[in-house]
Amino acid sequence: MSGEAPEIVEYPRGDEAVRDGIEEEDNPIPLWFNVGFYGLMIFGVIYIFYYTLSGWSQLGEYEAQLAAAAVRAEAVRASLPTSNPFRGDTAAVQEGSQTFVTICAACHKPDGSGLVGPSLVDPYWKYGSSDPELFESVSKGRPLGMPPWGPQLGNEKIWKVLAYMETLPKSDRPGVGAPGVGGMAGGGPGS
Repeated sequence: MSGEAPEIVEYPRGDEAVRDGIEEEDNPIPLWFNVGFYGLMIFGVIYIFYYTLSGWSQLGEYEAQLAAAAVRAEAVRASLPTSNPFRGDTAAVQEGSQTFVTICAACHKPDGSGLVGPSLVDPYWKYGSSDPELFESVSKGRPLGMPPWGPQLGNEKIWKVLAYMETLPKSDRPGVGAPGVGGMAGGGPGS
């Protein structure tokens, strides 16, 4: 016990209540704490003024990112062919046929007349029948059942499947998915 420092006695002040033996050493607050505390307060005030006066906002940042994404999406759209590059290519049609039978026939039947998915041989096309519209339907999918096949197939295989679809015998009668024709959940084609 001889190595311990003696306890510092706190002298009572005349204007305070009598305590129950709890004593205080009255050490000053460390300099590092004061510098950090007041530094954060000054930083906070500067940050508030900078944030409110600079014009930056989360909404502005979000809109800038949306605009940049739209520019990138438009560049990708512009790089896609506007017409089927495999139209009439016998080897591509054959490869498209194999992909169609493997993936598409489960919903559209091997002859394209429609089962769960809409008919691909009738004159009615809910989302359009031009090459870019058909490509978008297969690539991105459509509501009510058509999944997006773009990530799995890639652009080339999609175009080959579309080249094969052009060779399917067409029908003048509205098929599955046409207005007033039953047989498909949702009432409209996914292509």
